[in-house]
Amino acid sequence: MENFTWKISLTLSLLLAAAGLALFIFSTKGLSSTLKQLSDSRLKKMMNFISKNNFVAMIIGVLITTMIQSSDGAVALIMGLLAGSLINLRTAIAFLLGANIGTATTSLIVAFESKFSFTEYFIFLIFIGVFGMLLTKKMKWQNLFSLLFSIGLIFFSLKILSGQAKLLIKLPIFQQVVGVMSANAWSSFIISFLFTGVLQSSSATVSLYQVMYEASQTATDNQGIQMSLSAALALVFGANVGTTITGLIVSFSTRNKESKKIAVIWGITNFSISFVLLFFLSPLTWYADLIKMIVPNSPRFQLSIGHLLFNFILVAIYIWLTKYLEKLVNLIIKDKKKKSKFDYEIILPNELIDVNHTLALQSAKKAIKTQTIILKEGTEIISKFLKTGDKKILNRLYKLEAFVDNTRGEIYNYLIKINSKKLNKEDSEIYLSLILSARSIEKIMKLGVGAVKELNKIHNSKNEKFFDMDSESIHEVNELLSLLRLIAEKTIKQISNFNAKERKTIQKLTDNLDILSHEFLKLNILRLANSNSHTKQLEVGFEFDFVIRSLERMGHHFLRVNNYHTESKRSLIALNKKEDKEFKKVHGN
Repeated sequence: MENFTWKISLTLSLLLAAAGLALFIFSTKGLSSTLKQLSDSRLKKMMNFISKNNFVAMIIGVLITTMIQSSDGAVALIMGLLAGSLINLRTAIAFLLGANIGTATTSLIVAFESKFSFTEYFIFLIFIGVFGMLLTKKMKWQNLFSLLFSIGLIFFSLKILSGQAKLLIKLPIFQQVVGVMSANAWSSFIISFLFTGVLQSSSATVSLYQVMYEASQTATDNQGIQMSLSAALALVFGANVGTTITGLIVSFSTRNKESKKIAVIWGITNFSISFVLLFFLSPLTWYADLIKMIVPNSPRFQLSIGHLLFNFILVAIYIWLTKYLEKLVNLIIKDKKKKSKFDYEIILPNELIDVNHTLALQSAKKAIKTQTIILKEGTEIISKFLKTGDKKILNRLYKLEAFVDNTRGEIYNYLIKINSKKLNKEDSEIYLSLILSARSIEKIMKLGVGAVKELNKIHNSKNEKFFDMDSESIHEVNELLSLLRLIAEKTIKQISNFNAKERKTIQKLTDNLDILSHEFLKLNILRLANSNSHTKQLEVGFEFDFVIRSLERMGHHFLRVNNYHTESKRSLIALNKKEDKEFKKVHGN
């Protein structure tokens, strides 16, 4: 393979070089896509630790970018997480810094291809991958063979690119290009910045520079002009800055301010380090000399190590300055003050669905949690209304009801978009639990508002108790509301982190709610039989039973939400059958 040469024209040589580059981009994108699917479950586990501290977030950034083999993919993931408010800006900055190190792994693969002859046999992985995908139907094996196919294709494309680079570097026109680049590291940086900005793939351009630099180094004096290491490293620096253009384009096409901020930080950090290190390439050559000391002979490894060291320097400096980077970007991109004074917000970023549907489900889960917090406030408002008789506070309850009603549709639509992706078994169960939870939350809110409207029938501001109802009945309603608040509080925690013991506690609380409800209904029948003080209630059509039954049913739906998020598959399946009609109604089946 090493001695294989083609006796072809310049045009065909250029076409083959372009095809090799295109094939490399295609194979790296394929590798990235497959690795995303294979690492979805690991990704979800990693994200549970991301907010611990900046160093943990940085390490996770390294691991995730290494796994998905795409800096653009990693930045898109960060933007999606920020848009969904799943992480804060400072954590996102630390994650981004780690992602910079992860991007250098592609250049290491390119270096290994040249250094070790056994990598030639990796091309055989194309054969294994293709026939493996044709012969198996299981998604797990399909992904594995797709991974092998992509790896084989990467090495095949590098062979094509390397072979053509050795031919093209001998031609006068390319000798002139190499001469221009070698003359000045700063001009090399600008050329690379523009080229990568257009190509929108730093992995592809850095790999191309590695192949081109190696070809120039192996050419004899009368065959071509050798490119200096300083100029080659400047090309790598330019690629690091040029790739940030993709993030800027994506972020400014969205309305999310946080996404714009992370894209700006990505640009600032890469440009600032490049600008400083360029002085150590030209007029000084200290950086290039250091790389030569580390890697004396291998041209591809020299650029790979130079690329890796660049990112290590960037992280070593800025990991301590995340607080100040956050302040700086907040000055550059200022947040608009919200016109609405409403203190709840449901954020469902569509961009996260394409980046990682598992994390998109987490965003939907957070929305469900927000709605459950609203329900808890709703029970507190009802209790306060019963104690004070203040009708003004009911305006807040009606606003909460409208908010839940409006956002329910948004959550349904978002979940249905997620379901259009290929979900694994675990994600499918989470999806179903969220759909059913949204339905139960809507019912809880309607039952609560219904109970308030019923109580409004006997509201009397002249009465010292504020209602035409005896103290015993008021106490009974308050007792049920206290239980509901406790159930709501525990359900909120269960949505975030399910706990089997807490589930049993909620079950017991709901059982107590049922027992008390039945007891209070019996007592009310006795009161009606032994007293004439309920005449006013009968005149206005007030039904104490309706209020008690509504609160009891609210408890049942809270229990359902808790059960939907259980880790027991049997419980989920059983509840799915109960809610079958509602589920079909949601999907229009």
